[in-house]
Amino acid sequence: MKKWIMLWAMGSCVLGVFAQHPAKVSELKKRYVTYPFTDPDPIASAQKLYPYFRFDGFTNTAIEKDWKTVILENDYIRVQVMPEIGGKIWSAYDKVNKRDYIYNNGVVKFRDIAMRGPWTSGGIEANYGVIGHTPNTSTPVDYLTQENADGSVSCFIHAYDMLSRSNWTLEIRLEKDKGYFSTRSFWYNANAVEQPYYTWMNLGVAAGQDLKFLYPGNQYIGHDGDAHAWPIDSQGRDLSNYSENAFGSSKSYHVLGAHSNAFGVYYTDHNYGMARYALREDKLGKKIFLWSQAGDGKIWENLLTDQSGQYVEIQSGRLFNQNVPSSSQPPFKQLGFAPYQSDSWTEYWMPFSGIGKPKEIQLSAAIQIKRENNKLLLDLDPKRPLKDSIYVLDSIGSVLNRSFIEAQLGEPTKLSLMVATDSRPRYLKLGQDYFNLRTDTSWSKLNRPTVISTEVSLDTGQTKLLEIRDLIRFRQYTLAEVKLKELIQHGATSQTYLEMAKLAWFKMEYQQCYAYARQALSMDTYEAQANYYYGLAAIKLKKDNDALDGFEVASLNPTWRSASFVQMAKYYYRIKQYERAGDYIAKAVVANPLNIDALQMDVLVQHKKGAVTDRLSRQTILQYDPFNAFLQFEEKKTFSSRQEFAAEKLMELAIWYADLGEFESATDLLRSGQKNTEALIWLAWLTRSNKSISQEWLNQATQSKPAFVFPFREESNQVFQWAKENSKSWTIDYLTALLYRFRNQPQKAREILSAVAQEPTDFAAYYALKSSLQDTSRIDLAVQMMQQATLMEPQEWRYGLHLVELLNNSQSYKEALKVSTAYHRKFPKNYILTLAQVRTLLLGKEYMRAEKELEEVTILPFEGATEGHRYYVQTKLMLAYQFILEKKYKEAKLKIAESRLWPMNLGVGEPYADEKNEILADWLELHLQQGNNQGNPDLLKKIAQSKPSKNRYELMLRKLAEEQLKLSKGEGSAAKKDDLKGMIPSDHDLFMQIKEGTLASYWPVLIRKIYFEQDQRLF
Repeated sequence: MKKWIMLWAMGSCVLGVFAQHPAKVSELKKRYVTYPFTDPDPIASAQKLYPYFRFDGFTNTAIEKDWKTVILENDYIRVQVMPEIGGKIWSAYDKVNKRDYIYNNGVVKFRDIAMRGPWTSGGIEANYGVIGHTPNTSTPVDYLTQENADGSVSCFIHAYDMLSRSNWTLEIRLEKDKGYFSTRSFWYNANAVEQPYYTWMNLGVAAGQDLKFLYPGNQYIGHDGDAHAWPIDSQGRDLSNYSENAFGSSKSYHVLGAHSNAFGVYYTDHNYGMARYALREDKLGKKIFLWSQAGDGKIWENLLTDQSGQYVEIQSGRLFNQNVPSSSQPPFKQLGFAPYQSDSWTEYWMPFSGIGKPKEIQLSAAIQIKRENNKLLLDLDPKRPLKDSIYVLDSIGSVLNRSFIEAQLGEPTKLSLMVATDSRPRYLKLGQDYFNLRTDTSWSKLNRPTVISTEVSLDTGQTKLLEIRDLIRFRQYTLAEVKLKELIQHGATSQTYLEMAKLAWFKMEYQQCYAYARQALSMDTYEAQANYYYGLAAIKLKKDNDALDGFEVASLNPTWRSASFVQMAKYYYRIKQYERAGDYIAKAVVANPLNIDALQMDVLVQHKKGAVTDRLSRQTILQYDPFNAFLQFEEKKTFSSRQEFAAEKLMELAIWYADLGEFESATDLLRSGQKNTEALIWLAWLTRSNKSISQEWLNQATQSKPAFVFPFREESNQVFQWAKENSKSWTIDYLTALLYRFRNQPQKAREILSAVAQEPTDFAAYYALKSSLQDTSRIDLAVQMMQQATLMEPQEWRYGLHLVELLNNSQSYKEALKVSTAYHRKFPKNYILTLAQVRTLLLGKEYMRAEKELEEVTILPFEGATEGHRYYVQTKLMLAYQFILEKKYKEAKLKIAESRLWPMNLGVGEPYADEKNEILADWLELHLQQGNNQGNPDLLKKIAQSKPSKNRYELMLRKLAEEQLKLSKGEGSAAKKDDLKGMIPSDHDLFMQIKEGTLASYWPVLIRKIYFEQDQRLF
């Protein structure tokens, strides 16, 4: 019920307020219909995902499963957290309006969406590390609950991210008297070098035709950084209305161009919505993700839920967009996560109702404002009990009117404030919040450039260098190195040498890192990063004075000051000069009060000096990271963790101790946890002063199986080298090769495995690695190694899959089909193998068999997958082509028509008509219909005006269609020479064959060139 209250100057009307009960937190098991995931991949993944592995087992068969949940609840809000599913905030329920205000998925339905595979829709998902859904998104994380002294409750969730060697903690907090909950992120780079920087919160809301996005701004950018108009697009559509997005494919809008702290959604038919509030400097980015409203998006509704309906994602990020490498061309480049950098920020998530579309949202209320002559008419939905003075202010803060308001949370209220007719009210002050009263939106407009200046050439060395820098920050080290070698041929700068030093560090080539850093310093002696990497490399090379020199100069720069002082503190700690170490720790903390490494060292130094632990350092650590492994071990000599990769977090701390020379602590820590092969080798190295104990650990390591052990830390290299000197086991060589492969040295990895004298007889992953390392000119060796893997582990289907791919790549199609058929029969429900079978059948020209396989398969796709439908189109068009050669034109026409269909079993929904790529079907039908050289003008026009393609072979067909249209209109002849510019000779020959019009001479070649490019998983 709404109340109308006239508030005159200094007057008020007192409302009764509900007594507040303390918030509650509880844990309970909750049963969900669950579609589980299984089948982890034992083969080392590609560099971007390494050292994580994927899961490939998904199902349409549901089970009932009890999941651990944490419930936070006050009189107004109930929040549910799922610590076994990435710590996801599964739902938030508005008890006042009796509805979920965050999408609440009624089932747990894992699908292949995330970088590691399994992902569930809905709720709020926290992502930290590299672009994509965090590796922990569907697996257990650490968590704890807490009742706070102020009557609020908290649930902390935490995970260690191996991709960035960082730790993140999220506090989900519900206060006793607030109509919202908050999330406080703490993210810490615990590494000595820069790491990728990506963090976004993804929130699901229910889709609906009355859904409106409340996203202040005048432009949106894509993942590639290209800018477009917002909210009205070039076609006059209001993109802020869900209903007006019924075109095109799935969409990502990163909205910007207005200064605002809040964004959200509003359901016009329900007079209801939700918002996210944060200080703008904490979260610059705001994004909308929409599935296509055609079949290619609708298919995901049933894939991801049973009865909860379609959802939309609204997201917040630290940067303006979720940028991909091509975003390095526009202004929206990639940040790096500096060494020992800590970031913390807080966001608030609230429902609102009963006030229409709000004009302004703050923590005290959501409000709608109108002015009628000398009155300000306000509709408020309080988010806390209001018992406050309320002020109307002008642009310089002078009070135009003052009154008092008392209203209860959860009851929308109308207010009227008197102001002079000729006054210009600008702000409404309520408690600590300032609401903007201006009715136009131009005041919030920002003028930040969204396109690169026309005066800047994209071909300059500086532009290319920024692209390389960003590739390193995207973990695309191989491509970065290729481009860097190309760039340096045209001359080097200090920044060029700096990026080369970074790559050399990553490759564990410390002498080169040192040399490149010196080259950079020869051009600019004060370049902070160059000095820092110079110092790091010098430490590895035992050039102590050079190391100190580098860090001392780097510390002149505030950005690198804290990290440099930490490195100096570590140096003095190693040589047991604890007082000097303590001095530099203090300096590091002054430069960065949340430098967790420095705070941990402070505690350690206090212990060494026999002093009482500095409570401030300890409290600061626990305030932001209550799961801190160092404090656990120092105070209790134990380590407890429930997250999926708890052993890797333990290993990280053990390496930290070892780096400081605290071998006993590192040993005790590793002995207390799960000991995989890498940990056992580390234990042997840590105890090397006692030969018998060390040898015992080493024997255990060489006798263990290194399944799912994927070394990635540079610190392990010296340990492996020592182990190799003390043992001739293939196990050590295998782990070393994995490390070198990841560290951009595949040739070194290949040399290591080539020198192994006694190879394993029961570990297939060894041969899979050896196969992947073979040079492309020796595909025969790659095939031989993968065959060995299939013999050792015949029940692991992936070895068979990789063997089939290798045989196809070597054009051994008959052998590939033999292997593919055997695996397909052995694993008939594995649709990945079925697709490999179809591909092999197509390469072997077995089109009828391929057609039958595609009729019978059911594919559970990954996001962005089109492979099944591409094979379907290729199969139908090749059958049509065969019928044309046989002059069976009726059958050919039928197959062309079938190629335009979108069978649901192939895991790809049907897009809007203008999104379909039917250029090959149109071209083949054109050939079928041609009774003369003119061709069907309607088909020619359709081809010429088809959706722009990046595929150069499809562009050939468009150009030829344009030519024929011109000829049919008597407008001229052949393509200009410029049309063929840049074509390689084989493409030029194909172009001329297509132009001559003899189908048999070009069609099979054209099909293969267009279709045999593998789908790329979209992270």
